[in-house]
Amino acid sequence: MNILFVTHPYPNYVPDLLLHGFRKLLGPDVVDFPRKECLYEGVLGLGICPEYQLCPDWFPHDNGEIDRNDINAKISKGFFKYIICDIRAFSFLQSIAPGCPQGLVLLDGEDLPVHIQPGSFVICRRETDGADFSIPVPMSLPEEIMQWIALYDTSPKSYSIGFLGSTGNFYDERKVIVEQIARFYPDSLLQTSAVPSTDNPNPSLRFGRNDYYMNLQKCRIVLSLRGAGYDTFRFWENAACNAVHISQKMPLFIPNDFENGRHILRFSYIDELRRLIDDVLDGRLDTGYVVHEARSHLSSLHLTTKRAVYLIDRLNRIFG
Repeated sequence: MNILFVTHPYPNYVPDLLLHGFRKLLGPDVVDFPRKECLYEGVLGLGICPEYQLCPDWFPHDNGEIDRNDINAKISKGFFKYIICDIRAFSFLQSIAPGCPQGLVLLDGEDLPVHIQPGSFVICRRETDGADFSIPVPMSLPEEIMQWIALYDTSPKSYSIGFLGSTGNFYDERKVIVEQIARFYPDSLLQTSAVPSTDNPNPSLRFGRNDYYMNLQKCRIVLSLRGAGYDTFRFWENAACNAVHISQKMPLFIPNDFENGRHILRFSYIDELRRLIDDVLDGRLDTGYVVHEARSHLSSLHLTTKRAVYLIDRLNRIFG
């Protein structure tokens, strides 16, 4: 199976994670074009990514095995079974292959759904409740990141609740929740920083990636809150932690979703969140079971390779 993955040079979680899964699954038969340099440099999702945020060797190496020659001719001859195109790169694809080539899949990984005129293609979306006739494709977790997080499984639990993230702008709701929880649980690790920018790529109080994972693993509970979109990479990282994962309820369709009360705990408002936290901290929940089940579910169905298998299955049903 030959797959063309049409890329945009700027980091973008959903297409980058999906490409990782396809490359690990099918090797050099999956062609990223143009070659997405930032992935081979260790960038994972972050548009502003100083060295301490890199993920070295997370993405499979090229090693000169990826054939990016004569892409236009290969498209016109139907060489690729599927052409998966980051929506940000659609105009580029149209410039080299006008119209809608056979097997075209548009991948919308944006914080807000992009309006796409109907056409002879399949649409996949990160932010969908499943009612818009698109294929839901949320983020997922690379096995390499799960293994990195697991290095700190035996860290002593120094904090009750952990949330390390950005606030400000569209993150105001996060700030409100974090400040309220901090008042009730002073032994928590609730640290927020400004959103990185070109003027300030290293905001104060922002952890490097290794320290981020090390400190999260010191928490009994890890907290997921919505960001600019509902689906965040933090959600999938938290699912890999040796901790109880509590998440804000979000109106998303996640295929093979985490089951509330078994793999995850979900809340809609602050009082409900406090009750869930108290259930964990006061021993009214079998936390060992929940953590084990969450990790097992993540490994079985939500690694990047599993997301690639899921999408191939859906595309095969549609295209035949």
